[in-house]
Amino acid sequence: MSDPNTTTSGLAKPSKSAGLSFYNRFACGAAALLALATAMILVSTSQASQSARDTRDEAHTTLQQAGEELAPYWCSQITPDNVKNFDDLYSLYLDVNDEVRSIVKQQCEKKVIINDLVANNTPNEAFDTTSECTIGESDTTLACTATVTANDSVKKELAAFPSTTVTLTMKIHTTSSWITSKGYDVGEVATIDIDSSGTGTTQFEIPYDPTWGRYYEIKLKRFYPNE
Repeated sequence: MSDPNTTTSGLAKPSKSAGLSFYNRFACGAAALLALATAMILVSTSQASQSARDTRDEAHTTLQQAGEELAPYWCSQITPDNVKNFDDLYSLYLDVNDEVRSIVKQQCEKKVIINDLVANNTPNEAFDTTSECTIGESDTTLACTATVTANDSVKKELAAFPSTTVTLTMKIHTTSSWITSKGYDVGEVATIDIDSSGTGTTQFEIPYDPTWGRYYEIKLKRFYPNE
């Protein structure tokens, strides 16, 4: 009989290896590659974002420079003597970028408003003119009184200015029909400073020749709000 406290002699089972299995090694490698790829994407994204910021900053700087160059020129062109070019200046103002337009407005906001008013309102539609003229006893002079009144819509805009200067022109005809009568162009005859109420009156006298005729018309040639 064998001793119960004695174990039967035999081969022991081999112990498990302390190293990584093939699966574990593969998983670790894949994780490392994924981490590397993620890092590369993050770096690429960061570079792209920085490039976009740089481009945006450069564009902003360029617009800033453009505005600083345009503003002094544009503002200097808004004068009573340059009204004939206001349509082109208005188009130029509208054509530039919003940021450039903002810089111009910061430098001369009142002139921007003046340009807008003059460019978008035909003088003889924006104002009504009434007049009365008398031929002198010697038939060599013509004395006139003219009153100019701004229409309601323009009057509201002009109220922001201390006065508005309007220039009057005159033409004299031999008949009451402007179509059949070429008429004599007298040219500019007077200026009126209209106050913030929108109305102004002037009197003037000009040389006169009876051959010009006895029918006349007085019209507005231009107007300019004064700062």
